[in-house]
Amino acid sequence: MKNRPAGVGRLVRRLERERKNWARTQDAEVPTAQAWRAGVAEGIRLSQVAIRKGV
Repeated sequence: MKNRPAGVGRLVRRLERERKNWARTQDAEVPTAQAWRAGVAEGIRLSQVAIRKGV
């Protein structure tokens, strides 16, 4: 396990919560909005990976 600054774990957990919120679709969403939300969720996931790797 790497030594990380104290807030990194908390930041990654917060990003995970936000990613899950963005990944949820609304019932009557148009496909464009669904794709946009999926793109935001993927961007958040990639941010988490970069933070974990220390990039």
